[in-house]
Amino acid sequence: MQRMLVIADDLSGAADCGVACSSHGLSAVVLLDEIENEIEADVLSVDSDTRYAAPEKAAAETAKLTRRYGRERLLFKKIDSTLRGNVAVELAAALYTQRELTGKRVVVVLAPAFPAHGRTTRDGRQLLHGRPIEEADLWLREPVTPLSHIPTLLQTAGLLPAVIPLSLVRSAPDTLRVDMQQMAEKADVLICDAEDEDDLRAIAEASTALGTQTIWAGSAGLAWHLPRAAGLARSTPCIIDRPALAGPVLFVMGSLSPVSREQVRTLVSSSDVLPIVVSPETLLSGAESPEWHEHQAAMRDALTSGKDVVLTVAADRLIAQERGQALCAALAQMAAPCPESIGALVASGGETARAVLQAFGITRLRLIGEVEAGLPFSLADGWNRPLPVLTRAGGFGTPQTLLHCLRFLREPDRHAADSGSTRRF
Repeated sequence: MQRMLVIADDLSGAADCGVACSSHGLSAVVLLDEIENEIEADVLSVDSDTRYAAPEKAAAETAKLTRRYGRERLLFKKIDSTLRGNVAVELAAALYTQRELTGKRVVVVLAPAFPAHGRTTRDGRQLLHGRPIEEADLWLREPVTPLSHIPTLLQTAGLLPAVIPLSLVRSAPDTLRVDMQQMAEKADVLICDAEDEDDLRAIAEASTALGTQTIWAGSAGLAWHLPRAAGLARSTPCIIDRPALAGPVLFVMGSLSPVSREQVRTLVSSSDVLPIVVSPETLLSGAESPEWHEHQAAMRDALTSGKDVVLTVAADRLIAQERGQALCAALAQMAAPCPESIGALVASGGETARAVLQAFGITRLRLIGEVEAGLPFSLADGWNRPLPVLTRAGGFGTPQTLLHCLRFLREPDRHAADSGSTRRF
């Protein structure tokens, strides 16, 4: 059976797409660093860590990963559903590399909508809850001005786009399929409108007629429908034993989004989790600050005694993205001495999750299932033990999401999780 490669620009995106595939009975592994040996998995989801890299570096890394892992694999290029990151140059790099490898004029089928989280595409424009992404709060910390009009965005990288409007997406399947094939003769990227799951399903099914060398691109929304449309889905689920929780839960919250901050407040007010709130100044001062050592000692003592802890940043004002990256790295360093004292890790924000896992020495995750939409559950793979890990994007979820994570991990029923039918708790 053909296997699949996902290239994502951050860890949460890699995990989201991997678990979308695992819901169809496919084994999926998230990779943080390149490896020499082959990994036993139907889906390899690689975090390129290029969300905030310079465009030239992002393009080079995408091309390298496409060459390294893309041969004989169905290629899915995961992009942010609000178009953050180096979207255009990474798509161009993947496309030109795929054409070089195959010797064929392949195209990109792009459907960035994620209806489950309010991200939709209409007339080639990306919307968040019906409004252009330029108006979204999550863009306030970004270093560049967003472009919600996807054709204009792609043209900045020299790509020739064509928009498939919603009326065509919702037309007869044969009509959509034939029109896609005709548009692919001239365009580099087919931008597909979508507002619900049926739209994404129709796009996935019709686009398979373009051939297996096609590059599919989008959010976890499209990734969820692609395995079945491409004939990769299995009727027999992939069963992985879920280990019993053997210690306290450490929450590391690097995301500074209002959604994440509300989730921390709900968690602390509705449980006995110990909050350790560290100022940006203390984090950026590092081990030279006495307060750093005080916070680290408090966290270590609590975890050693078996108490759950949430480590987060005290931020009552907007923090620039560049400074936010430094804070994520500092949080990870503060948590670095703790892996042997915890029974599970919950990390919010792709950069934060990656930094903490690397500080722990964890370089890959084997996906099991999904606690709720946009909240993958995995186990550390190739590490000294199968540590349960939950990762999530900073702007996703409800106020109860972290509390839901805690209850999921403390669930007394320790039977195996079935990734063939995504388990929800």
